[in-house]
Order: sequence, then C-alpha cells, then structure tokens
Amino acid sequence: MHLTQVLQPQLCISLSQIAKHLGIPEWMICRYAHWPHVLFVHRSDRGGQFISYRKFAEWVEACAKSIKSCTDLRLLDWLGQVLKAECQRFAYPKAVVDGWRQLWLQRRQQLKVLQDNPTSSLLSAR
Repeated sequence: MHLTQVLQPQLCISLSQIAKHLGIPEWMICRYAHWPHVLFVHRSDRGGQFISYRKFAEWVEACAKSIKSCTDLRLLDWLGQVLKAECQRFAYPKAVVDGWRQLWLQRRQQLKVLQDNPTSSLLSAR
C-alpha cells in the first residue's frame, strides 16, 4: 500500500492553494481533480498538468495527523515502515523527517503506556 492511499482522505487542497503553488491566478484554473497519486490541474493557458501531493504543506500535515491518530501499535509500526520507505524514495527536508520521527516516537510511547495499562484512557495519555 502506498502512502497516498492512506493520506488521500485527509488531503484537502484548495483552489487558492493550487493557484499559489503554480504562481497563477485562480481564474486560470479551469478545474482540478484529486487523483489517486497526483493532483490533476487543467489550466486555461496550457492544458492539463499533474502535481505531486508531496509539493504541498498539507501532505506533511496529513502524515503528522496519521501518526497522531494511530490507535494501535501494529498500525503505528506499519505506518512507520511506510514513512521510512517514503523518505528513502523521496527527498524531504531534514526538519520534516525529524518532526515525523519525533511524533512517531511520542505516539509509540503513548500507545505502549496504554497497552501496559489498559485501564488508562487515551485522553490521559496525551
């Protein structure tokens, strides 16, 4: 499974964000569509264009939200492996990778506490 399949439901990239990324006014975008692995943008000046979700800050935020929302150690470990492969395949700024790593370690510790003490609640572990 690819990371885009995990994050797609969480990605909300607006027309204004796309226009800003492309450096064009919004009116030049005829339409856009969220495809499984890329964003498709039809521009009035040059036709169709594909943009990687990874180009947007929302991608980084969606990865962070996925880590924070894990409720199971196995799922978190799996997500960690997927993110590791993602970071090996694509170039991310060190600060982004370090941030994800820190969130992952924090969430893993929280889930370990919950696993070791099943009577504690998720709210008290945060």
